[in-house]
Amino acid sequence: MIDFSRASLTQLSVSYIGNKGLGEELTIGEKTIEIQDDFVKETLVRYFTQGFKTDIYYKFKGKIDISLASVANACEDIFKNNNEFLNATKTIANHLYNQSMHPKIKGGELFIAHFADVTLDGELCDAIGMFKCENKETYLKVYQHLDNFEIESDNGIDIHKLDKGCLVFNTNKKDGYKLSIIDTNNKIAECAQYWEEDFLNAKLLPNGYYYTKNFIDATRGFCEEVLTEANNVSKQNQMMMLNKSTSYFKDKDRVNTNVFEKEVFQEPELIEAFRNYKTEYNNRLNLNDIEEFDVSQTAVKKNNKYMRSVVKLDKNFHIYIHSKHDYVEQGFDEEKGLKYYKLFYLNEAAG
Repeated sequence: MIDFSRASLTQLSVSYIGNKGLGEELTIGEKTIEIQDDFVKETLVRYFTQGFKTDIYYKFKGKIDISLASVANACEDIFKNNNEFLNATKTIANHLYNQSMHPKIKGGELFIAHFADVTLDGELCDAIGMFKCENKETYLKVYQHLDNFEIESDNGIDIHKLDKGCLVFNTNKKDGYKLSIIDTNNKIAECAQYWEEDFLNAKLLPNGYYYTKNFIDATRGFCEEVLTEANNVSKQNQMMMLNKSTSYFKDKDRVNTNVFEKEVFQEPELIEAFRNYKTEYNNRLNLNDIEEFDVSQTAVKKNNKYMRSVVKLDKNFHIYIHSKHDYVEQGFDEEKGLKYYKLFYLNEAAG
């Protein structure tokens, strides 16, 4: 768990990172920013920290090489000596600018902050935060002059939405530190890896979220790629298995994969097919196969968007099936030469 209630913002710098590929400018702040107003400082800390998930952690890839101008090395310099903060932030700003080559990457302000006394999983540590603001919002300002009013507009930062952010905690140094990452503007495929991969060079840290996400992804891939009509599996049965496997993780703290297979897939042939698929999946992504893991409900919630409840029949009918898949039967009418679904229910809901 990440807790900033005891933390203090000790150093802050701001730079502007334009799109290098489009010839936009890089403007690096030459001094740290001193904030005297407590309300402004509290607002900044809240803006920087409020969106981070507490169970999704990353680490820097590989070993830290002091010969490389990387975020990992710059953070290492700050953690060793706070007086290196400004020089390290210039390195980080230059590094981000050099990664900003794709024409769809937006320019914006880069805030780099040093925090003291952050509580991470019950322990106090320092943290370095990097936050990039890419989108501005229009807001109105109203001025009163005696009995008259004037209204003006301006652009500013929406303090309720952080575009991109990373917290680097001064812990687990030998394993690449411990990071928490936000990227709400990664919907463009060509730019999806810009912040996490190109700039930070980070990867997921193996924990409950990591194992839950990978196992659910493998299960979903099996349902969508193997349980298909080409393999004599109806869309309804595929949907039933996909929803059943996804629902299995709800309200569970820990999962044994062997128990999961028996309860979800049941049939020995299906279990064997799933194990073969999972082995290929893990080998392809260089993942370890583990028998038990703690369940992350954050990963489960993210996967809910893949659950399906609609069976589309030609262009005439849609059947919504939210649960009770055993109340649905599928068959073929020889006389009419058409497929059919038979639905069983207890009560008809009021319209």
